[in-house]
Amino acid sequence: MTEVNRQTFYKKLVVTGLAFTLVGAGTLGLHSSKFMSEPTVANAAAETYTTTANLNIRSGPSTANAIVATVKQGTQLTVVGQASSGWLKVSYQGKTGYVSSQYVKKSVSSTTKTYVTTANLNIRSGPSTSNAIVVTVKQGTQLTATGEPANGWLKVSYQGKTGYVNTQYVKESTGSSETDPASSVYVATANLNVRTTSSTSGAVIATLKAGTQIDVTAKEANGWLKITYQGKVGYVSGQYVRALAGMKVVSNPESIQVVVNKQNKLPENYVPKDLVYTTIPFTFKEQTEKKKMRSEAAAAIAQLFAGAKKQGVTLLGVSAYRSHATQSALFSSYVQRDGYDKAATYSALPGTSEHETGLGIDVTKGDGTCAAQDCFGGTKEATWLDAHAAEYGFIIRYPKGKDAVTGYKYEPWHLRYVGKPVAQAIKSKGITLEEYYGIK
Repeated sequence: MTEVNRQTFYKKLVVTGLAFTLVGAGTLGLHSSKFMSEPTVANAAAETYTTTANLNIRSGPSTANAIVATVKQGTQLTVVGQASSGWLKVSYQGKTGYVSSQYVKKSVSSTTKTYVTTANLNIRSGPSTSNAIVVTVKQGTQLTATGEPANGWLKVSYQGKTGYVNTQYVKESTGSSETDPASSVYVATANLNVRTTSSTSGAVIATLKAGTQIDVTAKEANGWLKITYQGKVGYVSGQYVRALAGMKVVSNPESIQVVVNKQNKLPENYVPKDLVYTTIPFTFKEQTEKKKMRSEAAAAIAQLFAGAKKQGVTLLGVSAYRSHATQSALFSSYVQRDGYDKAATYSALPGTSEHETGLGIDVTKGDGTCAAQDCFGGTKEATWLDAHAAEYGFIIRYPKGKDAVTGYKYEPWHLRYVGKPVAQAIKSKGITLEEYYGIK
């Protein structure tokens, strides 16, 4: 029952003609064992009901029983039986309890519907794009509808999480395998033509750069893949596509401690909200995006540079923030020069670069030499950073001997802002960001 105080509840009984229960029964009060004993619950088939108000689920069929959970209006409950006193036995998120039948109604359809996403899609905490992103799912993902579509939005559940998706980007599943959506992320390993048919005789409708993420919707028998790209359907040769098993889209891209690596990527075309120009000197004069960082990180790097200078160490910035487009072009150029496999050992796929978070920065010596080169290692600047970066909230993101954990070779010039507490804990334990959070 909704949060109604006892006095209001009594008044309601009088209004509905049930006052005789209190008056005529003499000593029979609301807490009488005869009145409050749990009635026999029918073993009926489970049905779905929807709450018509904010509602308490109780441990027994009475307002005198303890509250098991409180649910919002519009919540779907599974009814597993009926009690004769006008209460229903329900299950909700693994809990069993009772609700007053006065505040629920039978759902239009108790059949669970499955929907399939027709594009990469954000599941949000509420039915609006202004609500927070709960998780981002790939095109072809199956979602379980927990409510009927309303105002262009659909309430769904996915891997234990509940949220809302825009109905424009989902379709009801027919149960057939119309497409073959893969659980892996696919990327182009070379510059790649998208064609109108699964053959080189098909017209070219787009050309993808090496490293571009591809949404594969089906596999063709002749080794070609059916894909969607920027709303267009086309075909690419599977010879130039790599499946990256286990890659996930991070759900907390705005977190200072977000882990971005070869298994955890940013949402497509993510842009940090609080990018600002840093005040530190760089190896170049132009005012470009490479001088930007998120505001907290920008303030911290200025303090780090100042602290280093006081101790006789001069530093210059080399590259801070990179947009998704910049990272795409950079990775593609490395693939053209060294091939996909080698490029992936020292450069990040678009969406998996820490530079795209606005929290990473490459630095070098005050004379500009050894910028992003192995010769930076062992210099007094690199030694100072290793010893003192954590005091300012930074870590050496890719430390020596941790290639198997981070996926990248030693980069003494690459700093990542995580905040002082985390940075100092990582430094004191001699571990990586992945090891600190116990993730891959």
